[in-house]
Amino acid sequence: MKLEPGTKFTQSEIADAWAKITIRRWRKKIRTLKIGETNSLYDSFVRDVIGSANGDLIKIDFAFKYYGKFVDMGVGKGTKISGVKESKTSRRLEGRMLGNRRRAKKWYSKTFHAETMRLREILVEHYAEMGSLTIIENIDDNSKSK
Repeated sequence: MKLEPGTKFTQSEIADAWAKITIRRWRKKIRTLKIGETNSLYDSFVRDVIGSANGDLIKIDFAFKYYGKFVDMGVGKGTKISGVKESKTSRRLEGRMLGNRRRAKKWYSKTFHAETMRLREILVEHYAEMGSLTIIENIDDNSKSK
């Protein structure tokens, strides 16, 4: 989302646009990593931006199929989180697999962290612009009143 100078967006509008982009990036990652054959995880994404009456952001909620977190961690039926590390180490050192063949497919956590950092940049830019415009307006108002 590109903020044009002088354009006024509420926090909720910025958050909603960011949430749409985040879901789009998650879906792209799911396709890239070839996660799921039924598209149930891909189709399950829902977002909800909760704001107060004056447009200030309170919370952004994402919902998706719960098993998606397990895919991200590489755990599931018969594979505990400790088994993932053991399997990864055995592949690296011995070239063979011990235990379950599951591997972590990082579609969620890395993407979400990157997008959260981007939201922070967008909000910093937005509020810096709003602060600058407020100062300019106050200076203009004070010069007119003299």
